[in-house]
Amino acid sequence: MRRLSIKLRVTIWYTLLVALIAGLALCTLFFSGQAMVRSYYEEALAGTARLATDDIRYDDGELEIDRNLDELPTVRVTLFSLYGDLLYGKLRFELPFVEGEFRKVTDRSGESWTVQDTLLTFEEGESIWLRCYISSDAGANLFHYGAEIIAWIVPALVALASVGGFLITRRAFRPVVQIARTAESIADGNDLKKRIALEGARDEIYRLSQVFDAMLDRLERAFERERRFTSDASHELRTPVAAILAQADFALSPAAKEEDRVEALEDVRARAGQMSELLGKLLALSRMDAGHTPLRREKVDVRMLLEVALEECADAAREKNLSLEMIPGEEMEADWDPLLVTQAVLNLVGNAVKYTCPGGHVRVGAKDAGEFVEISVEDDGPGIAPEHVEHVFERFYQADASRHNGSGLGLSLVLRIAQLHGGTAQVRSEPGRGSCFSLQLPKGEKER
Repeated sequence: MRRLSIKLRVTIWYTLLVALIAGLALCTLFFSGQAMVRSYYEEALAGTARLATDDIRYDDGELEIDRNLDELPTVRVTLFSLYGDLLYGKLRFELPFVEGEFRKVTDRSGESWTVQDTLLTFEEGESIWLRCYISSDAGANLFHYGAEIIAWIVPALVALASVGGFLITRRAFRPVVQIARTAESIADGNDLKKRIALEGARDEIYRLSQVFDAMLDRLERAFERERRFTSDASHELRTPVAAILAQADFALSPAAKEEDRVEALEDVRARAGQMSELLGKLLALSRMDAGHTPLRREKVDVRMLLEVALEECADAAREKNLSLEMIPGEEMEADWDPLLVTQAVLNLVGNAVKYTCPGGHVRVGAKDAGEFVEISVEDDGPGIAPEHVEHVFERFYQADASRHNGSGLGLSLVLRIAQLHGGTAQVRSEPGRGSCFSLQLPKGEKER
């Protein structure tokens, strides 16, 4: 069985609610109308009885009436003796006398009347019954006529309200239809670049569309990261894998000499090390992009962190006869993830050592820059051409063929670590005069 749509269900509930309210209003109107008609009859009868009492006297045993009581509006008046004999008026029905009570009675012709009896006692001691009665048919007919009209009008109004409610609901849910169509088109075509971009009133549905667009942004970034990771990994691993296979085939060749086999295996080992480093950096970047690398912040002695990085690179610097120096500066502390920041500094110092010519200088320092700490790594190497400077932090970008031994991911990793801390990384370089890479990191918590 097909389930009802939300629009139809809302319309049904809305119609039922309107019908319920209309029914309650009709009941209230019916009973209040009856009460008003009854109150009108009773007030008319009581008022007529007061007027008639003022015009009736008993003088010397004779009943005297000062005016024609038949001239009183709407209400009929009759007078009876205590024994029920008609003294004045027209006898329309027979009914026992009851003092002050309002009663309903039907005469021989079928006409309905509302009756009130009043016992009048005069100074002479004589008493008579004053009976006032008013026709109930006119008011009842008018009331029932009005009720019939309302009985036709109210269902029509409920039907109109139902149609209007459905149209309003359909218009209100139009953005939801747009959201559904966008989702279906994305699912059918795998196009994560599409967005709802809902316009109009900034209501709950607009907020829903914003959340949906934000979710699509995250999905697109996630798929783009996955695609880029797969593409980068396959592209960068193709060359070392091919080289490893070639060297392995050569080492297994019967014609290969023993020293050639050893050399081939050493090359295989070096290539495997490069692949391991590449995969490690790729995975680290992927985790950072996905937000799966939480910062474990703690108080860090900045100069001590730099000293650790210099010590790690000291052997490589000695092999190239490089001068590895710490720039003098003040003591500072910062709230960082020490492992990640150390990794970033090691990448910068390692690059400087790797690409600085033998006998050169590498200088590392840190200075207070207000809310930030600026860590700098300077070298007097060959420098970077201006057309390459703006691309050095891009993944797998290498400025020249002389750097083919690198993965092209180190500086990307440095920049991403800086961004995780709420900072950034920059480079100043001039061909032939060296480069200066710097990290600007907030002293306190300012994550991105």
